[in-house]
Amino acid sequence: MLLHYAVASLLPPPKALALAVALIPLLHWAKVADNYMSWRGHAVIFTAAALLKPQLLPALVYTLAEAAWYFAKYAKTQPRVEGPPKIEAVAGAPLSYRLKIATGAPAVVRLPDGREVEALDGEVEVEVKTRFDAAGLYTPEVQVVYANPTRTVRFRKAVRHPPIYVAPRYRRAVELGEKIIAGAVEEVAGAREYVPGDPLRRLHWKKMAKIQKPVVKLLEGRAAGGLKIAVLLYATSPKALDRVLEAAASAVATALARSDHVEIYAVTRRGGERIVAERRTYREAVERLVSLAEVLHVEAAAALDYANALPKAELPPADMVIGEAAFVKPLCRRGAVCLAI
Repeated sequence: MLLHYAVASLLPPPKALALAVALIPLLHWAKVADNYMSWRGHAVIFTAAALLKPQLLPALVYTLAEAAWYFAKYAKTQPRVEGPPKIEAVAGAPLSYRLKIATGAPAVVRLPDGREVEALDGEVEVEVKTRFDAAGLYTPEVQVVYANPTRTVRFRKAVRHPPIYVAPRYRRAVELGEKIIAGAVEEVAGAREYVPGDPLRRLHWKKMAKIQKPVVKLLEGRAAGGLKIAVLLYATSPKALDRVLEAAASAVATALARSDHVEIYAVTRRGGERIVAERRTYREAVERLVSLAEVLHVEAAAALDYANALPKAELPPADMVIGEAAFVKPLCRRGAVCLAI
């Protein structure tokens, strides 16, 4: 097409001007059919041509007018993103939901999951599948890229995604743990005489009514003493700490399904704290672990702790030790189950 304007430049000024105007529809059609250059490239070419041959000025005017028209049009367009009333997810779990995107004009939409979809009619509805590793409130950007029919003008707009509420992993573990504890079935294997210190909820009321003396239930499969769990409440990143708390909540719930109480030794950089978790205080015990937890914001590597960032005291005797792999492995003792996250 540019060769036609080169020919027009060789004609006398009146004829060249008339031909330059007549070639504008053909120039537009040629750019619609096959164009790889932005309006700036066309403007540079036609500006140089107009300086040498003023009769080619109509091509420059058309190029600038087309760009100005579409920039003004796209600047006034207000794209919208609509989703479910409330988008909720759990860290690390797959999330799927539908989005309705109104662009107001044909455009390409770049979704938060990295895909691109075309809104040919100015509106598109898509299913988004994504995953968030860390808890928090997310409002990712949705990129809307407009392009005119000749592809000389591209205009980008960013639209805020509806808020996504991502809950920590441990919260889901606590909810599942409560269901495990509530669904634990007590199978009575016998009875024995009451000893001071026995839980009152274990009193065998039917047996007491018959023999007229206090006795407690002997539960089948129930551990005689509470399980002792040590939890290292420091980790290198928020994601790692969330996984440690998730494992601790699951382990405590599983233990409470088989025993009356669990002794938790919460290990922090400032020392340790003993927490006794019972079935009725399960959630409170886990929330206490969460309140003591700390993110170090470091990378695990083989090194000496010159900064005294980690506790030096040995762990008390425990049946299970839970923590991030880099910290729990040096503290793992023989005879204990070590859960390295």
